[in-house]
Amino acid sequence: MHDETLTASAALFGGSANSSEYEALTDGQLLEKFVHRHDEAAFAALVRRHGPMVLGVCRRVLRHNHDAEDALQATFLVLAEKAQRLQRPELLANWLYGVAYRTALHARQRIVRCRKQEREAATMFVPGSDQEMASQELQRVLDDELARLPEKYRAPLVLCYLEGKTNEEAARLLGWPVGSMSYRLARGRELLRGRLQARLALLSLFLPSISLVECLQPATVSPLLATTTVHAAVIVAGAKIAAAAEIISAPVRELAEATLRSMAPSRWRWLFVVLVILLALFGGGAAAVSIASDSRGPTSSSCPCSKSAP
Repeated sequence: MHDETLTASAALFGGSANSSEYEALTDGQLLEKFVHRHDEAAFAALVRRHGPMVLGVCRRVLRHNHDAEDALQATFLVLAEKAQRLQRPELLANWLYGVAYRTALHARQRIVRCRKQEREAATMFVPGSDQEMASQELQRVLDDELARLPEKYRAPLVLCYLEGKTNEEAARLLGWPVGSMSYRLARGRELLRGRLQARLALLSLFLPSISLVECLQPATVSPLLATTTVHAAVIVAGAKIAAAAEIISAPVRELAEATLRSMAPSRWRWLFVVLVILLALFGGGAAAVSIASDSRGPTSSSCPCSKSAP
């Protein structure tokens, strides 16, 4: 039964007329279909659209294809869990980039705990020329610095460099004027290159000859990986990640849950801030009422006395 389901789901990536209809929809429209109808084809369109960027991020951080595929699946499970609470669907690519990077970092921490770093270093890559070593070192810190950029500069870079959008397409997706888009893209490139040069001072001779476009290339998501990810996401929608245990491995579920936990504190911090503000308001109001009551007390109690005095 499981194999039959995956075979049927694989048709979603076969280039049918139905899939071309979904390709014309915006991220917001696809998310709405997925949230309200658990529409598998809508989520498949999101994986086709953003999966190569997500897998590229995970590969740069992890340098290992299997680990990167686990991180991709975990990233889209987090999307399935959070889809109904995303407030700015036009920034989905930027949001997915952040989640993918965070998830890949969790995966790297797990790998360090489970394997010897020396053996991993030997199997992940073999250094070549000086420029090749510089390129590998650049990729190591590239996503770290890209993730630190302000959203208004990171979003254009994600769309134009990681997802291959034109300036006009990216401007339309973000709802920005084309002129503003071009400025922020150029400014984002300038900030990113400056941060990279500061981090990689010893390799600064090679940086001008290394293209950011080449380093930020998206990866190819296999049909089987995409199909399994989409099917798991549909199961997760409206349920819990553990419900996808039949088709998603334990490491992927653990990664997704770790990322969800790491995203939760920001929400609780905002709730704490709101609570403090409310307490301050109500506390201040109560104090004001108390002061007013104290100031009125002697006046009201002295009035009858003055009237009854001879």
